[in-house]
Amino acid sequence: MYAIHKLKPDRSITGLIPAIMALTGGAILGIFFGATVAYAFIAIFFWIFAIYTFTAFIKTMNPGFVVAVLYQVFAGIVVFTSPPTRLGERSSATMFATLCTIFFLVWLIYLMATKKIKWRGREVLELAAASVDEIGNGYTGRPLPVGKTEFTQHQIMEFAEFARRNLIAVSYVGKDRVVFVPVMTGREFPFILGLKGDYIGETWVAFGFDGNITVNISHRDYLEYREPLVFDQLCESLGNLFVEFMEIYQRGEGVRIIDRMNAVGIGIFS
Repeated sequence: MYAIHKLKPDRSITGLIPAIMALTGGAILGIFFGATVAYAFIAIFFWIFAIYTFTAFIKTMNPGFVVAVLYQVFAGIVVFTSPPTRLGERSSATMFATLCTIFFLVWLIYLMATKKIKWRGREVLELAAASVDEIGNGYTGRPLPVGKTEFTQHQIMEFAEFARRNLIAVSYVGKDRVVFVPVMTGREFPFILGLKGDYIGETWVAFGFDGNITVNISHRDYLEYREPLVFDQLCESLGNLFVEFMEIYQRGEGVRIIDRMNAVGIGIFS
């Protein structure tokens, strides 16, 4: 129903960079210092990434990240105790850690397959473009006002929590508005690590507490579309999409928002 993709294919390998770094670093250390050091490095890498994932949980309150943290912690324990020189020394605690690793890995795969821990920026941009068929005036580097609503401050803040928890958008709360920034998979690291303290240069939708809605689409995201869609229509459509999401959420039907994004057919790593 929503699978007419207007974005270019995603060929980013950003999500694989941590695994590549861990394996490459482990291999180099193994060559020069032996298996024990290599396994220790990979274990420490697991634990460092567990800290990052826990930070993602704190920032979003998405419960799926807790499963990822537990997998990373127990996987680190298993790797740390797995060098060939220690295989005969495995304790019952290590075997318990192995079983926990398998359990949380299966759970994590399920969460990934059902997109419960997937950042939804690409789906948001696809849905915004679904109703825009005209090609024309190209990009304009300024935010555009796209209308007004009657949502209260409380309603906007409630939806902000829902959007963060379901990885639809990170939010920036100001004294007079809330700004929603949809984040694509692979671009979440600066937001999680606190390296992105504002939304300058990003695509965003702002809901003012006075009812005004303002939309900005970044040049980078605009170039992600296969064709130069009419910019003001695209901005209006993105604003309307978030208004519709908020209306659905206020009816207590937030699951319909998730179902709609799943129906776009974006891959789990995009």
